[in-house]
Amino acid sequence: MAIKATTTYEEALQRLKEIVRKLEQKEVKIDELSETVIEAKELVDFCRKKLDKTEEDIKKIIDPEDLATDTED
Repeated sequence: MAIKATTTYEEALQRLKEIVRKLEQKEVKIDELSETVIEAKELVDFCRKKLDKTEEDIKKIIDPEDLATDTED
């Protein structure tokens, strides 16, 4: 799965679960292992960025003044 601008968190997470299942079941051939691990890392990074951005957005919504005082310190 190539990560696109339209890829959702849920799609990335589903693909990541699929990769993990295949690895656990030893369904990934050795010739595909490196590519599969690279894809998994890209998906993990993508999901982490989405989660971080969402957390940041929620903090801004809940307490926008708290962020202003954090930058003043």
